[in-house]
Amino acid sequence: MQQKYFSEMVSVLANRGNMGAMSWLGFANTPLRKHLMEVFSRAYGDTGSFIADPTFEAVFGWTPSDKTMQDLAGVLLNQKLVNAMDSPPEDLIENYRFDKNRSPYAHQLEAWQLLSERKPKSLVVTSGTGSGKTECFMVPILDRLVREQEVIGGQLIGVRALFLYPLNALINSQRARLSAWTSSFGENIRFCLYNGNTPDQAPRIAGKVSSEVRDRKTLRSIPPPILVTNATMLEFMLVRTQDASILEASQGKLEWIVLDEAHSYIGSQAAELALLVRRVISAFGVKSENVRFIATSATIGDPNGAAGDQLKEFLAKVGGVDISQIHLVAGYRKIPSLPTSNKSSSLSIGELYALDENSSTTPARYKELSSHSQAIKLRKVFTEKSVSPVARLKEVCKEIFGNSQNYTISQQDIALNWLDLLSSATDKDGIPFLPLRAHIFHQTLSGIWCCADENCPDKHTQSAELNNQNWPFGQLFLAPR
Repeated sequence: MQQKYFSEMVSVLANRGNMGAMSWLGFANTPLRKHLMEVFSRAYGDTGSFIADPTFEAVFGWTPSDKTMQDLAGVLLNQKLVNAMDSPPEDLIENYRFDKNRSPYAHQLEAWQLLSERKPKSLVVTSGTGSGKTECFMVPILDRLVREQEVIGGQLIGVRALFLYPLNALINSQRARLSAWTSSFGENIRFCLYNGNTPDQAPRIAGKVSSEVRDRKTLRSIPPPILVTNATMLEFMLVRTQDASILEASQGKLEWIVLDEAHSYIGSQAAELALLVRRVISAFGVKSENVRFIATSATIGDPNGAAGDQLKEFLAKVGGVDISQIHLVAGYRKIPSLPTSNKSSSLSIGELYALDENSSTTPARYKELSSHSQAIKLRKVFTEKSVSPVARLKEVCKEIFGNSQNYTISQQDIALNWLDLLSSATDKDGIPFLPLRAHIFHQTLSGIWCCADENCPDKHTQSAELNNQNWPFGQLFLAPR
């Protein structure tokens, strides 16, 4: 397995930015070129470096619930839905099978329980990427539709659930999941992805019954219970004569409004969204207190603090409901405990790398790290965070080298090597010592400015190349002054 990852990746990105900028600038002045090479090669995060201070996120698994899907079947969830999620079409089974013996995450189960209550409750779901936020609202919505379809005994017509996404790419990303979990219901439970790319009429495939409404003609003649769209298309739908049939068939039926990526709605955009939702409520002939509003966000601070309260207040204002109706569900990672040991390891980083060097798993290295004081301290930088397990490279350097205003590029490289070591070490079951995801921010260069005075008093603060008679100007700046 690749053991040097972050250290090589960050270095390569910085060097490419450095060489690309020098090539783009095309300066022939030798002192200037030497000085810029020095500036661009500074430590990550320093002025002139193309790489901002890298940020790392510990990505331990999410806390599971104590129930399996089969445990919930017939109790919280409809058995038919559990079976459908367990047996999607063959071409979708690899990525979208939700095994009936699998346990949903604790925050997913909490969301399902809240949204299944008879009295409508609205929900803010905040959790990290890959934590199954979509399932938090998708499953209870589908469960509600399956139960309603059983009562009706036929095709559901009219929009019950509106999914609002800020980007077409996010709208399209829901096609496979919805197809996987609704296909067994055929045309009884359908969905439509409605954006500017939806054709007026699409050819039907002979002998194939699809749960997806693929064209505007079908959407308008037989509106499906699930409509996935964006704010712009929803605006059009409220005013266009040709879309009036969608509203007519959906009168009094709308029960769900989902706002994905809620943090993307700020300022005037949030105000416009609130007005749009009020118009939707009126156009569909329902009351706000009878609609379940769901907002999801992966970008939030402490969910139990001010950030969580602000998101709840946002959803209450958008939906026009009392904030007491809004509940917040947050996902938390489950951090495995380390094995106890009576001895303390004193191996160097090189000696630690040598353990299980040519093996795909590294149980000996994992065991040694579990008793290594430096490794344990670095792990705690991430795992003892009260809100989210995130730390900057500067924090890692502080743990290794002590407190300092600036760390050298060589110190940063040592810190990155430690992170490579900790993230590549796994126990006998393949569980990483410290699984990490890097967030690397590439800084841009908008231009170069300099003082026109060759006797500039700040000239001496530059490198030797630009502090001599070969440089006929003053101090150099990377931003206008």
